[in-house]
Amino acid sequence: MEHLSLPSGYTQATNVRESARLLFEPARGGVLSWNTYAPTGRIAFRLLRAHVPATPWLDYALWHPNGSTSFSPEHEGVRVDVDVIRAEQPFDGIDVRAWEIDFSLIAFSSPARPRPSLPYARDAFILDVPARSQYVSEGERGWCSPASLSMINAYHGIDVAVDDTARAVFDRSYNGTGNWSFNVAYSGSLGLRGVVAHLRNLDHAQRLIERNLPVAISYSWRDGELPNAPLEHSDGHLAVLCGFTSAGDCAINDPAAPNVRVVYARDAIESIWQRNDGVAYVVAPGGIDYASILDSP
Repeated sequence: MEHLSLPSGYTQATNVRESARLLFEPARGGVLSWNTYAPTGRIAFRLLRAHVPATPWLDYALWHPNGSTSFSPEHEGVRVDVDVIRAEQPFDGIDVRAWEIDFSLIAFSSPARPRPSLPYARDAFILDVPARSQYVSEGERGWCSPASLSMINAYHGIDVAVDDTARAVFDRSYNGTGNWSFNVAYSGSLGLRGVVAHLRNLDHAQRLIERNLPVAISYSWRDGELPNAPLEHSDGHLAVLCGFTSAGDCAINDPAAPNVRVVYARDAIESIWQRNDGVAYVVAPGGIDYASILDSP
């Protein structure tokens, strides 16, 4: 098992058989990611304080070809909101286990301390990410996450339609397709590496994009906060950050926009994204380093 622990709050272990211990700077919350080819499994965790178990084992999720389920357990100041682990007291590690499962990767990410990005100082750099709408099935309007994931997977050469992606990431308990852990796990099941990460700012994201890694970013906005947005407001949305114009504004594949490809003001995107802890899907082909970038200053 190869282990990488980074002071940013991101840590991962690769080539894991059944269980892993991940250590990081003290946090009060974060998200688990896992990649495996196993078609079915049940994953559980316990939190550590001072690197000693501080909770019993709590079921996190079950995945199965016929439907996956998040468990959202609660125990003495610890709770899981679908995919986000939250604790009243800080913890500095997590044990993860799934019986008889071989993982290519297990990771945990907690929010990074945000800071403003620097003024953009290079030519336009925009990745040619396939454009896909979230409105591919009549009556379904909340498929921004699988649409964004489908775009990124296709960019990396694995072309799965939005509706098929939506079925694969659907969380029966949450009754939706927006479970972050299930989304990146699906990319992992296709042979990619996929993790939920917390990025500091757009400079942080730019380093990934310059490595040909578009990222799906999670944000919300109120009336007037995102000029030219397809909706007046949203409590939660995902879109693909493909790069930057020469002025530094964000070239985004927004699955809710009529033509998908849009340009949003840099300051507006950074503000509403950082408010949501800088959450991003980072998906990479095997052999492409992304983990060291997650800790880049």
